[in-house]
Amino acid sequence: MPIETPSDGLDLLAMREAETALTDAAARLRAEAILARLAPSLAPLPPALRQAMEQLVQELGAVSAAAEAARQGAMENRRDRGDWLQIDPLRHIPEDRSAPPPPRPGAVEIHAADPGFIGYGWHSAEGHGRESWRWSGLAPAASVVLPDLGSGRVELEFDLQLPFRQPLNEGAVTILANGEPLELAMALRNGHRGSFSAIWEGAEAPGASLGLVLLGPLVTDPTGRDTRKLGIGFRSLSARPAGRRRG
Repeated sequence: MPIETPSDGLDLLAMREAETALTDAAARLRAEAILARLAPSLAPLPPALRQAMEQLVQELGAVSAAAEAARQGAMENRRDRGDWLQIDPLRHIPEDRSAPPPPRPGAVEIHAADPGFIGYGWHSAEGHGRESWRWSGLAPAASVVLPDLGSGRVELEFDLQLPFRQPLNEGAVTILANGEPLELAMALRNGHRGSFSAIWEGAEAPGASLGLVLLGPLVTDPTGRDTRKLGIGFRSLSARPAGRRRG
């Protein structure tokens, strides 16, 4: 007689359809929450720009929900047969509840050409490795998604530049973290490139990704050699729990 597993007798197609519906609903709820927070800022914008920003938020909600679904799927796949065949799981509940929380993730660093880069509104990466960059400009704003950083305050540092060596100043860049504007401090590396640092107050509980939206000017090549209209150039982003020393 075959050993029964949780998949025996289940309609897996229906389960996948339910999972898709749940992910879509999660994306919609995340997007609606961000739009509600941004409503005062979006209202004065021209209709075309407001519509583009709303579309960007919808995409950000979908990416965030998909990342959360992938995280939960990975956690579920870690279960082994012994977990599923446990005869008396109730006796383990007190032990599970008393287990210490997992340690906070360490520093996360993302470079423009990383294979795992997740974002929206960017041109393809140029350069290689740490000396790589992506130009925004495919949409009125561009986004980057960070994986779960745990709960608590997070220190963020962006390496950004403007195209065609246009002068960079602190007011040229606006960054939203899950819909909330960050208070940025800038340190120039040269006239068109700088480091922008900020503190994000963080999630109340671990398990959620962080969606970052970057806004800035669109610039055309004064020489006419490059026909694209380009925005902020993203080189790298680092994130670490606030107060942790850099390695």
